[in-house]
Amino acid sequence: MRRRHLFLIMRERLFPATMLLLFLFSMTVPQARAGVTIGGTRFVYPEREKSISFSVRNPSDASYLIYTKVEPGGLWAGSETPPGLQSAFVATPQLFSLHPERENTVRLIFTGGVIPEDRETLFTLSVSAIPSANKHSAGVQTAVRSRFKLFYRPAGLTGNPDDAYQALRWSRSKSKVVVYNPTPYYITLYQLSLGGKNIPDGGVVAPFSKRELEGCIDAALCQVRWQTINDYGRIMPVRMQTLLS
Repeated sequence: MRRRHLFLIMRERLFPATMLLLFLFSMTVPQARAGVTIGGTRFVYPEREKSISFSVRNPSDASYLIYTKVEPGGLWAGSETPPGLQSAFVATPQLFSLHPERENTVRLIFTGGVIPEDRETLFTLSVSAIPSANKHSAGVQTAVRSRFKLFYRPAGLTGNPDDAYQALRWSRSKSKVVVYNPTPYYITLYQLSLGGKNIPDGGVVAPFSKRELEGCIDAALCQVRWQTINDYGRIMPVRMQTLLS
């Protein structure tokens, strides 16, 4: 009985001490730093620019092979690709090694092509970070691909792109909500909700185009709430509109 009592006393004293040591150990072990970071979340290529550029930084302690390419269109809901459009950009350098704590700059150059002159055209900027082989690691090396919107913007488009999202026209058609974009700019639907239901991936509305969205089924009133993100990554103020059935 005395041994059991002694064991309980020791366990009560050792448990807090053990937890304290584990806490201190977790505080002193350096956390794994993130991999490659890209200097931007979306990119606009004005027609008269010779090139645009973005930074690629490696804050980690591992080397990466960086591969960049641009493809027409995009995977975002609502994106459109003009018929016959080919990749009209080159990245330089397209392939390079990025060592720990280093940064490099990638330039995008428009090479020409048949692109609409009365509206923006959407491309996908794809940046792949491939970790260098580590002979001392038994883990699986996984490449990470990041995709960004790249808008080619012809000169002379009317209106202010920051205000374009305010011009969206919303309506209802049977069990769907319809949105029409009367502007020459692509509009990203951010924090979109239909009838109080959040739409996780609002996608985009292409210039001079309409989209049908699922929402507000059998509801007499449908409140639409949306925001967008401008050229500089700023989240624009909320807009709301109530639709009748």
